[in-house]
Amino acid sequence: MRKPTDMCLLCQKKPSDKKNSQVIPKFFGKGLFDGTKPRHGIQISRNGVSSKVQDIIKENYILCSECEKGLSIFETYCTFRLERFNNILYHKQYKRFKRVEFQYFECNNLDIRIFNLFIYSIVWRISISEHNAFQKFQLPIVEEEKLRKVIKDNISKTQNELIDNLGNFSFLPDHSHAMIRPSKKLRPPNSMLSTASLDESIHQLHLVDYLIFYATDKEKLISNFNEINNNTIDRKVRIGLIDSKLWSEFNLGLMYNLWK
Repeated sequence: MRKPTDMCLLCQKKPSDKKNSQVIPKFFGKGLFDGTKPRHGIQISRNGVSSKVQDIIKENYILCSECEKGLSIFETYCTFRLERFNNILYHKQYKRFKRVEFQYFECNNLDIRIFNLFIYSIVWRISISEHNAFQKFQLPIVEEEKLRKVIKDNISKTQNELIDNLGNFSFLPDHSHAMIRPSKKLRPPNSMLSTASLDESIHQLHLVDYLIFYATDKEKLISNFNEINNNTIDRKVRIGLIDSKLWSEFNLGLMYNLWK
């Protein structure tokens, strides 16, 4: 168990004084509790035992307060813009594209460099977590360290400072990642919050309303998703869209594979 005198796992310079750090941003977990009274979600262990929970997973003493604040800046900037896709008042900020296999939208107001830092920070936090819920998710150590360094080198104290310094952001780890979501926000979400490494290179993050495919070998991303691979700095963020029926079927398949 980590102590407040241990070094921050991100900067590795300051004591990890922060308690209750969210491993997965609250934005991704809130759908689990939507419409429940009193507020709760259901947590199912690998042996099938269910229990009620009232918050998403948090850990103590993995970050210092300064690094925690820096990661929250990535989160606030990105989740605010992702959530607006659900509001018809902002649809002009998103352009839809149709392909044979799926649809996707481009975010006109979301800087892809900050979005990449946001995704890296989530994947890194899950990989370094000691919580039982994330035991099945682990990046290779060398790839985990690549993410730590790029996050540390680009963390800022304010959102304005982050935006001002984006010109210095040039290094991308040799990875690939794609995000998909249902074409309409579903309530109840018909999904779950879980993560797993399918092998050393392929990792899945199922975050209730979003699903992230992350490959530490850039060639291993599902070929159909190459067009929405966001591990670049040369274009706008692209988010894949699938219809509600396919989303539910996909989730049922994931749950079957988790518990079989």
